[in-house]
Amino acid sequence: MGTRKELLRVVDDVPLFVHLLIILREACPESDVVFLSLHHPDSLKAIENDRHITAVTDHELILIQGPITFPIHVVYDGPGVPSEHDSTGIGPAAGLLAAHHQDESAHWLVVACDYPFISVAALSQLRREWSAPVICFENTDGFCEPLLSIWSPEALRALKENIQNGILGPSAVVKRLCGKTIRPGEEKWIFNVNTPADLERASNMDAKPQASS
Repeated sequence: MGTRKELLRVVDDVPLFVHLLIILREACPESDVVFLSLHHPDSLKAIENDRHITAVTDHELILIQGPITFPIHVVYDGPGVPSEHDSTGIGPAAGLLAAHHQDESAHWLVVACDYPFISVAALSQLRREWSAPVICFENTDGFCEPLLSIWSPEALRALKENIQNGILGPSAVVKRLCGKTIRPGEEKWIFNVNTPADLERASNMDAKPQASS
C-alpha cells in the first residue's frame, strides 16, 4: 500500500483503526477493553495524534467517538518487547502471538486493520458459529481469512509451536487443528485493502447508496 493501512479513511471519514475498534467494541459489549496490536511504540505517535484518541500511557488509550467512549490496551510484537515475545519477521502471526502473550488463557476475536467493511453482524456470525479451536471466514476461492477469526488458547499454542518449527502462516494452524471456516453472510465483509486500487474500489463501494426496507 505504501502507507500505514490502519490510518486510511474508507468509512465515515475516520481512520480504519478507529472504525474497527468501535465495531469490535459493539460486537463484544461484555468485554472491559479492546486491544490494539502495533509493531513498535514508535507506531503509536500517529495513533495518539488522531482526534478520537486520548493517550494515557504507551499501553493505555481512550477512544472517543460521539457518545462512545471506551479504553484501548496496546500490545506490541516487535523490537523493545521481552526477547521471548519478539515476533519480528514472522508476518501476520506476530499480532496473534502478542495477544496470546498478553493473556494465555484468553480466547481472542481478531480483526485485521485492512477489512473496512467488517461489521457487528459479521463478528456476531463468527461468535454464533464458533465450535472449533479456531474459526475464520473463507473467501470465494476457498482460502481462509485467519485474521477475521476467533482463536482459542489451544490454537495460539499451536501457532507458537508452528513458528518455532519455521511454519509462519496462521492458516497452517486452521488446517492442522481442523478449524472451522465459514462463508460470510455478505461478501463485502471480507473485502480487504492491500493496494491503492483496492482502496479506490473500497471508496467506491462505500459511496454506493444503500437500499432501505
